[in-house]
Amino acid sequence: MSGASGRRDDAVRDERDLVRTLRAAAVQVEGRDLADGVARRRRARRTRKRVRVVLAAAAVVAVVAGTAAVVSRVGDTRRAEPATVLHGWDSIRSAAELWPRAVVKVPAYDSEGWRTQVATSMSATEVLLLAKSKKDRRLEVYDSARGAIRILGSIPEAQDLRHVAVGTQYIAWYTGPLAGGPVNFWIMPRAGGAARRVGEVAQDVESFGISGDTLVWSVREGGGVYRMPVTGGIPQRLAGTDGLQLTYWPWAAGQNRIVNLETGESAEVSLPDGVRSMQCHPEWCVGAQARRAIVQRVDGSERQALPQQLRPIGNVRHGLLGDRYAIFSVLDEPMKRGVPLNIVYDFATGTMAKLGERPFAAGDGSVGYGYSTSPSTTPFWYTAARVQDAKEYIVLNTAAIPR
Repeated sequence: MSGASGRRDDAVRDERDLVRTLRAAAVQVEGRDLADGVARRRRARRTRKRVRVVLAAAAVVAVVAGTAAVVSRVGDTRRAEPATVLHGWDSIRSAAELWPRAVVKVPAYDSEGWRTQVATSMSATEVLLLAKSKKDRRLEVYDSARGAIRILGSIPEAQDLRHVAVGTQYIAWYTGPLAGGPVNFWIMPRAGGAARRVGEVAQDVESFGISGDTLVWSVREGGGVYRMPVTGGIPQRLAGTDGLQLTYWPWAAGQNRIVNLETGESAEVSLPDGVRSMQCHPEWCVGAQARRAIVQRVDGSERQALPQQLRPIGNVRHGLLGDRYAIFSVLDEPMKRGVPLNIVYDFATGTMAKLGERPFAAGDGSVGYGYSTSPSTTPFWYTAARVQDAKEYIVLNTAAIPR
């Protein structure tokens, strides 16, 4: 293995090793801090009408709950009330059972023998892939409707590729060192074609996206959100974004607050005692309190404890899923059969789903999240002991889940 894709394979193996460690010593991770990512919600009755307009552009997401024994109605939304303990996994359906059109098997090798890796979704039927031979890299798309892979184009400087983003017109990515910058931004037509270098910035990029014909990103040191047209030019720092990190456009998160960079609206996250930070979507958040995962609305209302077997994933890029879901790791007996690798929860419907199943040898299965810095839209898993031994990936394409 070499270059960015090789490092990604190492990262996936590292995740598998981490899963094994967590399952063998689960108690050691119960107090782990969550990544600092926050979201917004209607804070009072007088703001509800205004916020509905904002939320129309960014669907509401929340976090995993427990068994759906009781369903309550908040407005027009049905939501499951979580139990505090899960007594068995058989009562929870798999993602493939719940959303059969959203779970697809993607070949780990294309027809030319190039190794593929899941990047993110492009649509309800398209999964963007990074493919590599011994020296070269390119972008490909798996079309689940046709059951085939098509080539989009080659990736220059592929050894240093970091993250990709999909827009309405372009696919964008950046290359550079793992930390410290500078980085080079690149684009390719969404339909495929030649890659074009947009420009270089001397910054340590943390999060990255594309909105129309504009690249947007935030930086690690001190935060701040920037933009630059795909035609190039001088990066522009967006006013009022000091200390903010881009979550997914137009949302940015700071110290327990959420900002909509298109409207300028912001909201503070109400943190309960003992919780230092939370991961949030525009309306719901997940955190940890007294060694238990909790879920609440952004303003602190409707706070509930989650089943003790579920743990928030600490990285905000990984713990949040799509635009209305969240994903949880699972802690159970190390050698117990039938334990899911991860759990996904959809707050719009109150549905909980299993991703994969732990093999007999603990740690031999793992869930990956792709190459996007936004909350993953395509968690995937495999059944081989090592990712390089997998013949295919099983992908949950959240864009294909019925609304």
